[in-house]
Amino acid sequence: MTIGEYFKCPLCQEDFCIKLQMDNTFKLYDWPIHISCPNCGNEMDLFFNSNGLQPKELKCNEAEECVTMGYSAVLPLTKDLYFQKLGRAGRMVFASPFMNLSRSYGKFDITATIGNWAGVLSHSLIPYRHYLLGLLPLINHSPINVTAFSTKLAQLCEATNHKPLKDEADCMDAFVGLHYAVYRYLTLDSYEGTSMKKFFNQLVDYVEKADVRQVEKMHQTVAGVMSTNAWLMKEAFEIVSVIVNEIQLLLPSLFLPSIGYYNPPTGQELYIMTVGYQKLNKWYAELFEALVHMLPFIVGLNNAMKNGDADVFMVNGTQWPGTLADFSKLNTAGRLAAINLDVALRETYIPVLNNHIRNAIQHNGVVYQVQTQLVEYHYDTTNNQLHDDFRLIDVGFMIYMQLLHLLEAIQLISNVDKRMRAI
Repeated sequence: MTIGEYFKCPLCQEDFCIKLQMDNTFKLYDWPIHISCPNCGNEMDLFFNSNGLQPKELKCNEAEECVTMGYSAVLPLTKDLYFQKLGRAGRMVFASPFMNLSRSYGKFDITATIGNWAGVLSHSLIPYRHYLLGLLPLINHSPINVTAFSTKLAQLCEATNHKPLKDEADCMDAFVGLHYAVYRYLTLDSYEGTSMKKFFNQLVDYVEKADVRQVEKMHQTVAGVMSTNAWLMKEAFEIVSVIVNEIQLLLPSLFLPSIGYYNPPTGQELYIMTVGYQKLNKWYAELFEALVHMLPFIVGLNNAMKNGDADVFMVNGTQWPGTLADFSKLNTAGRLAAINLDVALRETYIPVLNNHIRNAIQHNGVVYQVQTQLVEYHYDTTNNQLHDDFRLIDVGFMIYMQLLHLLEAIQLISNVDKRMRAI
């Protein structure tokens, strides 16, 4: 079932009709709606819940002709449902996102893929998505106040009876445990068969099963080039907490992995109405930097697993000419070029570490095409004709994959730390 809501752009008075595909999730959380006005470019953030469309001051009576669009909190739109100037008769026959996607994807089954998964998220992750953000100030406090952290965790979980955690290590384990719960909820069944997940599983097995002296040697080598604890506290925890707190904004972008696409850009002409390009660009840039800064740890761990030494980077039987310390001294482009030589590193990180996107964001070289939802990333400050173009849904999808890889790195660092504590 779909219902229609009407509102005006407060700047140019353009009339809009949004046809919302209804399900019970609107009772669980506010549906985020982001509109870029095609008439003037104004960015509008609205939401829909059991009280209707908000903010109410934007609502208006039905106009004879409106810019009409479809909306689903979990599904993207086909072109037919995006910014159509329609009269009353045209709006009456406007199809739902589910119907249009079903026509475009013959094997698409909302009840078996993203439908069930979105339902799980709505009743599991979304109700406690604010936990990480709520605990972040306490985990960042030095030293961690164990009693305060225990009390806050119990309050968030609505636990009436609880025993305080023992020490700072317990607090950190609990905090990382919440990250791993988020990871489990966010990973679809189809992710299990990807080379990325297999690579992560191999690293987990190595950390858990390798001789502790090998893991210790790897840990010491990595410690000589970066502080994993500082990385967690200053970069990883904060950006993960912020994005998870608004994870509902990314749900329509996750339609792509739900039907088996895991390599951006997907080339799918699909549209999303939950988030704007400016927020996605900010998240992309922050996740990009966090992942690039984490690479010495992953490279050292990968080297130790494959070659028995964190300093030995073998590519097709030939050793890369340098140590982990040499790798850590490389700039962003140099690090990406180096990991591109290794199949597992390349397939996992290169698709979501596009330096052109990062450079364009840094240099304010981003142009957004409202009518097509194409984001132009003008990465060369000396030649504005050079740009990489991605649809907004693909940017959201890359952010999702960046988030998964960041959560994987957090888990690996925690696993190494636990083994070191057991020595």
